[in-house]
Amino acid sequence: MAQKAPTKTGKDKHPTTLMRRYEQVIGTLLKFGFADIISHPPFSRFIPASRKFIPVYKGKPVTDYTRYERIRFVCEELGTTFIKFAQIASNRPDLLPDELLVQLTSFQDHAPEVPEEVIREILTEEYKAPPEEIFLEFDPKPVASASMAQVHRAVRTDGTEVALKILRPGIQDTIEQDIHILRQLAHLLETYFPEYQSFQPMELVKMFETSIRKELHLRLEAANLVRFGRNFKDHADIHVPRYFAEHSTDRILCMEFIRGFKITDLETLKTIGLSGPALALKGINLYFEQVFEHGFFHADPHPGNIFILADQRVCFVDYGMMGMVLDSDKILMANLLLAIADRDVKGLKKALLRFSKSDRLEPEQDKELEYDIAEFLADYSGISLEDIESMEVMNGVNRLFFNYKIRVPANLLLLLKALVIIEGVGLQLDPRYNIIENITPFVRRLLARKYHPALMGRTLLKAAGDMVSMVGNLPEDMTDILRKIRQGRLHIEFEHRGLEPLIREMDLVSNRISFAIVIAALILGSALLVIAHIPPYIYNISALGFFGFLISGLLAIRLAWAIIRHGRI
Repeated sequence: MAQKAPTKTGKDKHPTTLMRRYEQVIGTLLKFGFADIISHPPFSRFIPASRKFIPVYKGKPVTDYTRYERIRFVCEELGTTFIKFAQIASNRPDLLPDELLVQLTSFQDHAPEVPEEVIREILTEEYKAPPEEIFLEFDPKPVASASMAQVHRAVRTDGTEVALKILRPGIQDTIEQDIHILRQLAHLLETYFPEYQSFQPMELVKMFETSIRKELHLRLEAANLVRFGRNFKDHADIHVPRYFAEHSTDRILCMEFIRGFKITDLETLKTIGLSGPALALKGINLYFEQVFEHGFFHADPHPGNIFILADQRVCFVDYGMMGMVLDSDKILMANLLLAIADRDVKGLKKALLRFSKSDRLEPEQDKELEYDIAEFLADYSGISLEDIESMEVMNGVNRLFFNYKIRVPANLLLLLKALVIIEGVGLQLDPRYNIIENITPFVRRLLARKYHPALMGRTLLKAAGDMVSMVGNLPEDMTDILRKIRQGRLHIEFEHRGLEPLIREMDLVSNRISFAIVIAALILGSALLVIAHIPPYIYNISALGFFGFLISGLLAIRLAWAIIRHGRI
């Protein structure tokens, strides 16, 4: 196995480089009309002294674009990290509105090629030898070039064709710097812009940080590839590329080179005996098997990541973004999809709330949600199942998540988005394809297994064991509670929620009261100095008293202006 290469972390980045990146980010935000966001520290010190004009972009004032379009422009301009952040943030329809999601999902992951000499330098550094000494052949022309990595074809000494996925040079340092800046921006949004707090920018940045670090660590992608291969070992309809550990490092992933046909190339696929509808059914069944049988699924199944081999087997490539579903979450997904298929208002409401990290709403919201679900399902009441567009259904579910602030685990949202993508692929193969109709048998089999008498018997037996254990521990637990009561050591904890606005108001009021008391004390002190005729004098008035009155007057004007500005008179 090739020697593991040391990797750089954010601690290694040069302060000057970080400052230049700050200036670039600030300039881009100014260019697209976000001066209000960066008018707060630490960004404010980078803003030019006078920047009052309205910038122009593509021949139009930036104010003619929507705020969400300008967010997309900023991400495009700032490059790799911000584009990746936008793509990953688009997986959170429970936090972001539809208009913003549309903008964030429009990015294409492409980048200019890394020069050949740089690629050779990386390979030599990782393998401790030039690529020509490791492989029989090495093609310096990349097969694919994305923002994070570049793929090259090579041939091993045993004649096996392989694909080398090579991380771009310096990508770790760039991402570390941008994560630091993104944290600062998220903190500003949460602190100074209440209208963005519902988007939970800090949580989005944390989710992005976790996801992007996984993509940077190619050994994790290799582990995903190996696990996926074990799940489908000897499967008749799917081929998983081989992984070659001896040629893989933290910066290089070596796997089997796939020669196949794009899944959307229907004319070529006909030559190997595959029709569009047959391929759509095969592909979706394989995908549902990943989700409902293995609980480990390919989270980015767009057409560029799915190939068909000459023997009609399906092959997924690019295992950097994978999702995992727990058995309990499979049941949640099953209940959600069945409720939609059966147009069950109560069942869909229950499924949506069970998706949430908090399974209850305020009483008034609870009834509103029920009405909105009834209206949502009524839109499909006169439409046959095969005519329902699943993408529209998923978008409707996402709107319910967002409108009622139903927080959903990230992996489930990843699955919902993957299902929308896979449906889009299915529709390209078969215009009459319907994901809900095809998913229902898997869902019903899953529920049948859950309620199978043998499994229910084991579950009841386990529950009975837990009950016996609880009853056996009850006397000891009760004795412990009574002892703490006698000793005065029994504590009850209360968690207060929703008090943050009240606390902020109290802080504001107390600060203003303190400010007013200081002004009053200053006025009284100045008056005593004037009455006592304390020298020196200005126009026969004590200078100390005069300046005291002047300062207190300015402070009083400042306090009055703050009150008027916030409309709190």
